[in-house]
Amino acid sequence: MPGRAEEGPPPRKRSRPPTFRRPAAELVARAARSAVRGGRASFPSLVAFRSAVLEGLRHEEPMAAIGGPRLRRLLVDVPGVKLTVHYTEWPEAPLPERCPVCGEKLVPVRNRTLTGETVVLGRRCLRCDYWTHGARRVPVRYIVSRGPARRRTGA
Repeated sequence: MPGRAEEGPPPRKRSRPPTFRRPAAELVARAARSAVRGGRASFPSLVAFRSAVLEGLRHEEPMAAIGGPRLRRLLVDVPGVKLTVHYTEWPEAPLPERCPVCGEKLVPVRNRTLTGETVVLGRRCLRCDYWTHGARRVPVRYIVSRGPARRRTGA
């Protein structure tokens, strides 16, 4: 149209600065080890342990943030930190495909019958020792305490 100025692209929205940073796994492991070596020998819940780890993380990285599921996945492999899980059983619940503790894929636990057939009895995680059977085991409480300096490996 003749008297009208051409409209350009709409103005760009300014992006907000980040409000948090995701800390590296090594930094989280160091903060977790120092939390269990500090004044408390164990933490009765993952929430209490997460707040202690966040306090340690924020000394090095003020904008650090970590959620419970990621912290739990990282704790499985941290030497010096022991993660104890208490479970409840849900009858008639489907067996999960992934581990509810660490997120790894579960492998079937098989047994051979007298007729030579194999049946799946349950599933287990190769990373964190979680297992379940006909009645599904569901984690209800995570207790974090001081553990062995090195994780045992073996068959």
